[in-house]
Amino acid sequence: MNAQRQIERRILAQHRLIAQRLQADPEAVLGQARANLTRWSRRYAGRRRPGWMDEWERLLEGPPERVLGVLTGEDEESIRLRSSSPFAGIISQKERAAIIKRVRDGAS
Repeated sequence: MNAQRQIERRILAQHRLIAQRLQADPEAVLGQARANLTRWSRRYAGRRRPGWMDEWERLLEGPPERVLGVLTGEDEESIRLRSSSPFAGIISQKERAAIIKRVRDGAS
């Protein structure tokens, strides 16, 4: 498997776990993502923010089902948006390491 595809599989696996957390506690997970975007936006004070930030803000204000679609989708838009995901802090480093190992070892 090429390196880019392996990275996409790892990110998808991480976001599938995030999607499970979103289904279990939408307010907490969406709140964390919104807080991350707010914090990251401060870096762009007086400058134009990247478009992906605006896209995520719109998604997070919409129905959780749309967010779930992006977290688990395999279309190009979902892959692109996950590459700049605001869901930092939702899964632990231990969980992330286990996913990296699983993908590296060839499991999904």
